[in-house]
Amino acid sequence: MRGVPNCARMPGPIDTGILEKAFPDKDAAAQMRGHASGMVPMKRFGTSEEIAKAVLFLGFDATFTNGAELPVDGGWSQL
Repeated sequence: MRGVPNCARMPGPIDTGILEKAFPDKDAAAQMRGHASGMVPMKRFGTSEEIAKAVLFLGFDATFTNGAELPVDGGWSQL
C-alpha cells in the first residue's frame, strides 16, 4: 500500500501480570519472572508504557519512518 507507513514494534518480556495468571503459585511466578528477567540485558521486564511510547513514536506524523522494525525488548534481540 502506498502512502501508508508500515512499521512494527517487537516487544520483549513485558510486565502485564500474565505470569501471575499463568502461575497461580506465587513462588513459581516469581521464579519464572526471575529467569526471564535474567535473560534480558537490562535485567528487568519492560512496561506497557514503554511499548505505548514506541507505538506513538512509530505512528507520529512528523516521522519519516517506514518499514522499520523497532525492538522494544531491553536488548534481548541483540543477544
